[in-house]
Amino acid sequence: MAKTKVNWSLEGMTCSGCAHSAHTIAEGHDGIEQVSVRYANGTLQATIDQDVLNIDALKSDLKSAGYILETNYISPAEKIDREQKQLRRSGIELVLASLFAIPLLVIGMAHIHQWWSPVITGVLALVLSLYFGRAIHKKAFKLAKKRSTNMDTLVSLGSLSALLLSLVKVLQNQPFHNYFESAGLIIFFILIGKYLEDRGKIQNGKALGELLSLQPQTANRLEDGKLNEVSTDLLEEGDTIIIKAGERVPVDGTVQEGDSTIDESTFTGEPIPLNKTTGDTVWAGTLNGNGALTVTVMRAGVATALGKLTESIAESRATVAPIEALTQRISKIFVPTIIILSVLTGTIWLLQGEPKGLLFAINVLVIACPCALGLATPLAVIAATGTGAKQGLLIKKAAALQHAMDIKYALLDKTGTLTMGKPVVTGIKWQNEPHAEILMGLNAKGNHPLNTALKHYLGEGKDAVVKRFKAIPGKGIQGKVDGELYYLGSTTWYKEVTGGSWPEPEQSTSLLFTESSVLGVVVFEDVLRPESKGLMDRLKQLGIVPVILSGDSEGSVAKIAFELGISEYHGGLLPMDKEGWVMKYNEKGKTLFIGDGINDTAALGRAAVGVSLADGTSAAQENSDVVFMHDGLNQLDAYFKLAKVTMFTIKGNLWWAFGYNIIAIPLAAGLLYPTFGISLTPMMASIAMSISSLGVVLNSMLLKKRV
Repeated sequence: MAKTKVNWSLEGMTCSGCAHSAHTIAEGHDGIEQVSVRYANGTLQATIDQDVLNIDALKSDLKSAGYILETNYISPAEKIDREQKQLRRSGIELVLASLFAIPLLVIGMAHIHQWWSPVITGVLALVLSLYFGRAIHKKAFKLAKKRSTNMDTLVSLGSLSALLLSLVKVLQNQPFHNYFESAGLIIFFILIGKYLEDRGKIQNGKALGELLSLQPQTANRLEDGKLNEVSTDLLEEGDTIIIKAGERVPVDGTVQEGDSTIDESTFTGEPIPLNKTTGDTVWAGTLNGNGALTVTVMRAGVATALGKLTESIAESRATVAPIEALTQRISKIFVPTIIILSVLTGTIWLLQGEPKGLLFAINVLVIACPCALGLATPLAVIAATGTGAKQGLLIKKAAALQHAMDIKYALLDKTGTLTMGKPVVTGIKWQNEPHAEILMGLNAKGNHPLNTALKHYLGEGKDAVVKRFKAIPGKGIQGKVDGELYYLGSTTWYKEVTGGSWPEPEQSTSLLFTESSVLGVVVFEDVLRPESKGLMDRLKQLGIVPVILSGDSEGSVAKIAFELGISEYHGGLLPMDKEGWVMKYNEKGKTLFIGDGINDTAALGRAAVGVSLADGTSAAQENSDVVFMHDGLNQLDAYFKLAKVTMFTIKGNLWWAFGYNIIAIPLAAGLLYPTFGISLTPMMASIAMSISSLGVVLNSMLLKKRV
């Protein structure tokens, strides 16, 4: 059983009803499960068994319903390029359609009763309906053969019904009682709505395009002493490239030669450029300063940090928030219900002898709009992920935006999350007289993280000359100064070397000692991040209970918990223990887990929302729902605000979509006609339908201004 997750492109969808019909077709095949079809960005996600699923048969079935499935990888850049080309084609088609629609609208609205008016309006309507509406009719027909429906079914039935009714009136010698303008303009206004809808979706995905623009398309590769400009797609690990002053870095790599400054604000949010020299790492998409750099390629293309970030954002646009299940359930029954309502409307009015009965039936078909309902959630999610990316919030799963509203427990890793994750010397306790020169000389030879921390603490000074240096893994370092052997290492090593005893320290320590005595005690501590205290206060204000889950000793965890005012904490945990605690807290309420290490990956996956930091391990980032790319824990506030605004936007979209249909359908069915004489024409119904979708698009686009 070779099961794998896929994210395929699916073209040809025009509304959420299409997504439902494509979903139904896909689920009917063996070897495919967990299907999610997204109308908003044209994707089909699923888990497939490659040994069972007949992909060719799946493609064929989808094609027979009007959908084109592409199983080959399509890069985010290519997807955006396709969307933009399709938008341009739609724009050209809309301009051409307007050449027929405007005269039809003018003649129809002016009520010109000349012998030629039915002829001209009939021709214009036929062209608009049968040519410019050809894709709509074709899709409706294909779905009908499969006993399925979508929005195209309603529009096609509405336009063709108005066209047929008009032709009947002409044949009955009632040429000025036609509805040619409605038959043609229904299609025209649908084309306008579709164009604005597609334009809105591209605008909401603008952040993805901005990220892609950071990636240079070419690089200067050094080959046999010559510099050749090549596509970045051709670069491989180990290649040598030259990055000139002022150029963007095309790869992740290591500086081989040169000195410059690099602006890394696109990733870190830090506005101050960083110095880069031999041995330093540079990242794709960052901006080189005024020096040239020779760089060895580590990763290129989609394998770079920028490439992975872009892919993650592209994938996040296709994820589903739980609230969307509501709209999916409604979409399954919406179109068939509207068709039944249309038939009932026409039948009831005609039985009462009302000649407008057929028009009211057509109105119901045209005005009902599953588009607005289908777009309500995905467009808001696309806008949110794009806005989040600009703020340094990588939202990998849409559900993380909804769950944020219900978080009860914030479960926090300690080391590297609440603390800096690296040792800092907090002091040196000399037992008798200082031996700073010996300590500096011996420590300078070591390469352990504790040695690095001590170097920072000691600063510049005179080092003693150390001879016969030796590092003992897991214990410490030793060397001779002026003929005497000195040691720098753990308390356990001190006991082993001297046979003496030393009290077990509460904090991490290193002893400087000889075989006869301890000279000094170096105290290390993993200090709190500056923002940790403020974060705890903010969580409590939100009614969220902070809890520490750490693999560090119970005593160390208790000390940090006391400093932060946290009453619930658990130390000495293995990775599976952390996962177990997350599951226990899940039973009490929704959990948010923040971690940065490989040992946090299982817990990140179990929490309702898993969050990792920019300096966390790749394993933690891969298994999280949200990554804070810029300011560490400070971004938690921004995340909660983005989630709140997103849910506000989604609920606003849904109220608009539901409210529109609740008001529009009875009005279209002629509810006000007997009492007030108010009725709609099919043309007016088509305008109202386009406006409903446009409202959802505009409300989603406003999200970035609300954050």
